[in-house]
Amino acid sequence: MRTLRGGLVGLVVGAVNAVIAADAIVRDDDLGAILSNALIFLVPFPLGAAGAALLRIPRWYVVGIAGAIATAVLGAALAKLVPDNYLFGYDEMWTIGVYVVAGVLGFVAAVWWARDWWAGITVTGLLVSTHVISLQVRDPWHEWQEAFAFQRAGIPLVASHLPGHRMRRAELWTGEEEGTAILLEYARPDHTEIRVLLRPASAATPGAACRSPFPAITWGTDGVSCSSSRDDRWVREDSGGDIAVFARRGNALVQADGTGATSQELFALVDTLRPVTAAQLARV
Repeated sequence: MRTLRGGLVGLVVGAVNAVIAADAIVRDDDLGAILSNALIFLVPFPLGAAGAALLRIPRWYVVGIAGAIATAVLGAALAKLVPDNYLFGYDEMWTIGVYVVAGVLGFVAAVWWARDWWAGITVTGLLVSTHVISLQVRDPWHEWQEAFAFQRAGIPLVASHLPGHRMRRAELWTGEEEGTAILLEYARPDHTEIRVLLRPASAATPGAACRSPFPAITWGTDGVSCSSSRDDRWVREDSGGDIAVFARRGNALVQADGTGATSQELFALVDTLRPVTAAQLARV
């Protein structure tokens, strides 16, 4: 009976935290996210204690504090294990269920923690173990998710190994109506960057991609010139002197640009693109 009452308190706490998280998702701003995270951590303390007192749970004040801490620990651990909504393409609102689960389990654990000394040690050990395990599996789990997303994107997986160019970023980009692309970012010895975007060759011809690069919102249209070179390779130059190149590489449509990079340097990188595995990209 005591466990059930603890679960009810946790359900209320978790539901309130879920509403706070849902509001942050809707507002989608950095300040709102910071405030929401603070509320999600702080609200369970008074709300949990009040609920435990109302339901006459023995040592309600201990249950309120221990439950709030357990909820925070479990919420952080579960959040690390939830599949990435961006990579798997589901609505972020589904992730708020984590707060409800964490609240229920957290306050059930708190009820057991408050029973006696040995129960408290056991529950504390389980919470610490949960936190440690979540930290250990977080990176391999995220790497597997990225590899899975790369594999199912339908984009040829290639990368360059041009000497002096270190790939430091590989991620999936979604341009909504424009489709999906894979971004590869390379660091050069002069500390400048070259960005490569990969799309299926069926997405557009290099000439069409030159006139309308991906994603369109980040590219201007004033003072732009597109010129063709050999083998249907295109060079785009805007009024500010920035250059991007477009070409096909096997079944991939390649777009490359970089601060201060010449078209020759960009094409040199494009020419060294070779097939890689999804796991290799996910490890970057």
